[in-house]
Amino acid sequence: MRQLMHSFKGEMPPKAVLDGVRQGQIASFCLFRGINGDSPAHMRALTDALYRAAQEGNQPLPLIGTDQEGGNLIAITGGATELPGNMALGATRSVELAEQAGQILGRELLAMGLNLNFAPCLDVNINPSNPALGVRSFGDDPALVGELGAALIRGMQREGVMASAKHFPGLGDSAHDTHFESTVVTHALSRLEQVELAPFRAAIREGVATIMNGHGIFPTLDVQLPATLSPAVIRYLRETLGFQGLILTDAMDMHAVSRYGHRESVQAALHAGVDLALLGHIPDQIKLMESLAGKENPAALRRLESLQSRLRTDRPAFEVIGCEAHQKIAQNIANAAVTVVRGAQSLPLRLPSDAQIAVITPIPENLTPADTSSSVEIQLAQMIRKRHPRTDAYQLRRHAPEGEIGALLNVVKGADVVIVGTIAADQDKSQSELVNALQREGKQPLVVAMRTPYDLSVFPQIDTYLCCYSIRPVALEAASRVIFGEIEAKGILPCRIPGIGA
Repeated sequence: MRQLMHSFKGEMPPKAVLDGVRQGQIASFCLFRGINGDSPAHMRALTDALYRAAQEGNQPLPLIGTDQEGGNLIAITGGATELPGNMALGATRSVELAEQAGQILGRELLAMGLNLNFAPCLDVNINPSNPALGVRSFGDDPALVGELGAALIRGMQREGVMASAKHFPGLGDSAHDTHFESTVVTHALSRLEQVELAPFRAAIREGVATIMNGHGIFPTLDVQLPATLSPAVIRYLRETLGFQGLILTDAMDMHAVSRYGHRESVQAALHAGVDLALLGHIPDQIKLMESLAGKENPAALRRLESLQSRLRTDRPAFEVIGCEAHQKIAQNIANAAVTVVRGAQSLPLRLPSDAQIAVITPIPENLTPADTSSSVEIQLAQMIRKRHPRTDAYQLRRHAPEGEIGALLNVVKGADVVIVGTIAADQDKSQSELVNALQREGKQPLVVAMRTPYDLSVFPQIDTYLCCYSIRPVALEAASRVIFGEIEAKGILPCRIPGIGA
């Protein structure tokens, strides 16, 4: 049953999986951070094993994909280039940089043996309360999302890695995370066409190889079923938008569809007309595959085989991964993204050598399953200390109790300058309380938003507010360069901040 995209535990494929590849029963895989390794070397060894199994069985190369978006969601680090992400690209307004980001993603993934990237997100981030999207989006302007998404697709596919535009028809105006619950997007078709669907039209014009359906319900298209299970949504994508490439589902273990039952939801997706059902972490995948034997859709198989025939068999040198040229582009993107929303007149910092700086940052967590932030060490204090040695670093837990905030306020009382890095402070009362308390005490903190720009909405009186859109080292280096006047901040807000005139 080749219409199932398999996953498995371990840094090497189990025998049953390799046998399935040799026998032509398994044609595609999704690899996960931590479960299948977290370094380029792990991935190269794993994909080599899958390639060998296909060759031994005289089968086409399997599709091997992962979530290497950049920013919040980077499945493979360990030396791979860590791009600052889509919203940072949105702040640059640069088609050239978006295309270069796509080239880096494609080149490095292909060197690891992966040939499909579940990127880019083409969701238009209309809803600031969206729990699963945020900086994974290029912004809240459909034209900008479409333009930069098409550029990233162009760069990635030129390097031989197939892109997957997601999450069709568009989950940017959702207030729910489909990993955990259902979500309904109630807009009329005219609105969907103007906003949510516009970037996907751009991607189709660009020749995107695959489109990933999301698990949202869109009553205008189907009053009952999530997009992944809806024949009406698939028909709209095929017949109205004219997409002839491969359609795959978002992970089928997510609650929005798994609530129907694993086997039942997978069958429904295939019956609806998707070409590949991404199984995610559904258990007993070999058994599920065997239970669906003989139920393949010939048209879906033709599309799958057509895509497999276009896969590159050669790979770039392994040394291209994380190379100096790629790191330079990542830094260029981060530099161009930094946005000074308020307080340009108070920058750059010019301090006497004996001045004391206190830098406070939250302890990063994965705020959604589609997030790898918890694996990142936030280096804002280190970046500041390189420029001003008298810098102390402090951390605040998300949702910290009042006593912890009070203790931190007391510790930084003697600092001449307080710099606070924030992560989704609009969803974490402890961060907003800290910043507001510092302001009340006359500290006039300099705030660096390291995720979405929306944090300003919960401390609107702050005088100096920067956005760098990422906790990756290149983004924090860029923010530090702006703070100390080494570069000029040229980023433009890619989305509006509720209640703020900026």
